[in-house]
Order: sequence, then structure tokens, then C-alpha cells
Amino acid sequence: MAILATLILAGCGAMPNIGLPTVKERNDFKGKPLSAVTQRLGFPTDQSTIDGQKVYYWRVGVAMQECRIKVVMAGDVVDTYETSGDAPICGPYEARAN
Repeated sequence: MAILATLILAGCGAMPNIGLPTVKERNDFKGKPLSAVTQRLGFPTDQSTIDGQKVYYWRVGVAMQECRIKVVMAGDVVDTYETSGDAPICGPYEARAN
């Protein structure tokens, strides 16, 4: 077992360019289907139609410390993805502009 663990760890060390995607990359939903967002956030807590566009909302956290996420669709794909609320709660969900 120890030899197998050593081989696995040595193999991972040989691939220094592999890493986890950044928060922006994880939350870059523009042009993707709603299913990409629901896979990350679960089902929306609310939805509406504004100017003919479907809008979906999520709330993460608790009332005093919450992040509100808004996704506006352009047909079947995400047009905009926005967060607002408590910065520490929103951090993992933000899609920061460059």
C-alpha cells in the first residue's frame, strides 16, 4: 500500500500545471444553458419574466448574511450572471469582470 501511495503522489508531482479552476472560470456561465448553473447552484429559489427574458434567482446563506444570485437568459442560454450581498458569502459565487 505504501508503495502505491508513493507512486500516486510522485505522479501528481510531475504535473505542476494542473490545478483547480478559478472562481471566475467556475462561474463563467455566459452563453451556457441554465442546466450549467443549476448543476452548480441547485434549483432557483424564484423566477420571473422581465421584458420577455426569463430571470432566475438564488439565495445562499442566511437573512443577515446572504448572497443573491440573478441569472438572465437570452433564449436557452445565460445572458448575464450577477451576485449581490454579503461579500464573504458571495465570494465563491461571483463572476468578476476582468
